[in-house]
Amino acid sequence: MSFYKKILLVYLTFLLLAPRSQAQAWLNEYTSHIRYGEVFVVKKIQIPCTQYDTYLVDQQGRKLTPAYRDIGPFSEGLAEFVPKEGYQNKQGYHGFIDKRGKVIVPAVYLATDRFRSRKTWVIYDAGEQYGIAYIDSTGKEFFTVPVHHFKNDFLKSKATVDYVCNQDTKEDLIWWKNKEIFLLNWNFSPFIEQEIKESEGVYHFLYKGKYGIISKDLVLRIPVALDGIDPEYEFSGQGLERIQYGDKFGYMDRYTGEIVAPFVFTDTRKPTAGLFWAKKEGKWGCIDRKGDTRIPFIYDEATGFTGEDRSAVAINGKFGHIDKKGKVRTPLIYDFASYYNNGISMVRVGNKYGYINIKGEPITPFHYEEALPFDKETTLAERYGIKYEITTSGTESFAGFNYKWKVLFIMLALFLFIYLNNTFFRLGQRRRERKVP
Repeated sequence: MSFYKKILLVYLTFLLLAPRSQAQAWLNEYTSHIRYGEVFVVKKIQIPCTQYDTYLVDQQGRKLTPAYRDIGPFSEGLAEFVPKEGYQNKQGYHGFIDKRGKVIVPAVYLATDRFRSRKTWVIYDAGEQYGIAYIDSTGKEFFTVPVHHFKNDFLKSKATVDYVCNQDTKEDLIWWKNKEIFLLNWNFSPFIEQEIKESEGVYHFLYKGKYGIISKDLVLRIPVALDGIDPEYEFSGQGLERIQYGDKFGYMDRYTGEIVAPFVFTDTRKPTAGLFWAKKEGKWGCIDRKGDTRIPFIYDEATGFTGEDRSAVAINGKFGHIDKKGKVRTPLIYDFASYYNNGISMVRVGNKYGYINIKGEPITPFHYEEALPFDKETTLAERYGIKYEITTSGTESFAGFNYKWKVLFIMLALFLFIYLNNTFFRLGQRRRERKVP
């Protein structure tokens, strides 16, 4: 090897080893360190789990931050940090710094996580509860999870703080229910994340008997507190899905997860004509898909709206019909009224049934003991045990006898059979007696 090549080799070796040895010298001052490119997160522990200092330093060991309790891993250029000042002498406040040590998100939150896709969740003090929101990489809150709808959950008085010794950024709030852990924040495996992103509308997930709702952008829309959902649309429609909390129902937008109607309803019906019949404080009324009240909650009974723009409703035991604007179209004077179909409603006065048209005009007398609604172009009604087929014009034609008449006919036939059998038996016996010498 030539002299100049030896000199070059020695020089390169010096360049490679000198910074390492210098770095090693000042790193020895600290209990632990983690390198993130051109900066280090270093920690000096005086008393384990009790007294320690964490700094962000450059390659020469110059401190870029004051002493913090902890600094977490960098993700998307930001790292979670916890200053010395605590929260209620129990836990630290959390914020984010960049690699220059500049505070990008002030330390005002009680828990958080690393950034993913330029967003992360943060937990904050929400009165009697802890709340959760999402922030972007500038610290702007762009969505607040509606924890306030779940009055019996996420209470501060029932929360415990869990953290890793010497690592305050690995801190979380936990609620125990029947020896099961419940959290406000949720992270999912890559497989589930892909499933969420490919879902139609929002994604429902189940944990220990409770449901949560998360959107395609991996933002928790409803915390894990729901007692019931309706993805099969048995009680849902018009882009809204019925959800349940405790014994009360509400509605959410199935595409965004927004709670459109709070949990105030004790019963609901599948929507018709763009309106949702719901029961509140013992009375039925209607809301629209925005959650606004369209028909006041004053009715004791109500049916869905049909193609005739009519719903059968009742107040104090008297039935009539309203349209979807809430206008009374048939006075509430009947002892019962069915929904409209084929332009006809079955109504009852006392114990007699009859039929009225869309104008509220009778098309038959009220003289039937039994009757069925007009689910087809004709229907059946009974008078004195005789069945009649009724048309929408009110004409009737004989359609047979009811079971009481049939039982009577069978009994008469049986009596006649027995009578004739006995008669023929006696006649035969007399003939045989005459033939005997």
